[in-house]
Amino acid sequence: MSLLAFVKPHIDVTFVLVGVTGTLLAWHGAGSPPVPTVALVAGSVALLSAGAECWTNIHDLDIDALMPRTAGRPLVTGQISVREAALFGSACTAGGLALAAALGPIPLLFLAVALINNVVVYSMITKRATPWSIVMGSAVAPFTLWAGYAAIRVPIQPAVWLLGGMTGVWVFVHIWVIALRYRDDYALARVPMAPLVWTKARLTWALAASALAMGVLAVGAVLDLGGLGHWTAVLIVGLASVVILGGAVLVPTRERLAGPLVHVITVYLVLVLGVAVGCALSVTPPHSAGRDVSYGTRAQARPRPARLEETTRRYSS
Repeated sequence: MSLLAFVKPHIDVTFVLVGVTGTLLAWHGAGSPPVPTVALVAGSVALLSAGAECWTNIHDLDIDALMPRTAGRPLVTGQISVREAALFGSACTAGGLALAAALGPIPLLFLAVALINNVVVYSMITKRATPWSIVMGSAVAPFTLWAGYAAIRVPIQPAVWLLGGMTGVWVFVHIWVIALRYRDDYALARVPMAPLVWTKARLTWALAASALAMGVLAVGAVLDLGGLGHWTAVLIVGLASVVILGGAVLVPTRERLAGPLVHVITVYLVLVLGVAVGCALSVTPPHSAGRDVSYGTRAQARPRPARLEETTRRYSS
């Protein structure tokens, strides 16, 4: 149970959702559902996310001990030793990379970049050095989504690039609001998160611009995906984006809103990803739009309908 809490399953689930979304966006209209591929994507992302949590918790042990929010984590309290955490992290990382390799070279590359961005760029290099750390470390989400897509189809379509960009912006909006909620904790640990070192005016502008960019990317992705009822989908995503923008503008001066806004931002991510998948599954793209990596040969080898065969013979004779 300590190991399960240690790797923060709610974060694992979030990134698994992002990765599987990419896979479903690539699959639509390409034959039977790719259950093995979805399972590989989910397994690799879950293991790599768990491994990343092990390494970041080991690296952040000293500051976690200083913050009331993190002082109860298993590594801080001694429920798990550093050696156990390192062994578990090594197993998760190796297993995740092995599953990613089974998906192909492009998904493996994308997931490796996501892992390095999370552990090395964010946690080890920038977190204690600059308030822009989470912006520099936000690539973990888009690369996870693009890896899920590339496991089925390449090249990546424009809507998926946009949706990946949205998830990247979502990461630092989400973390900035969390940091605002726990400003005193970060002050105790001397971690220069943006809400701690920036003025309220600067934070307001940064959050507002980021929330606006997130909304534009989300709406653009849904527009590009099309599908049945996509104008309704655009309206839903657009209205949700306005809500997030309003919260982003208000929260720096009304910090009591930070707690509820964290949950709203999480729901926003699930909503946008769900709407995107719904739009994608309602259309059948031509196979020429991309190369089906996992099972395109099987999809292209479907027998032609009997009526088409009969028509072909009639005209050829």
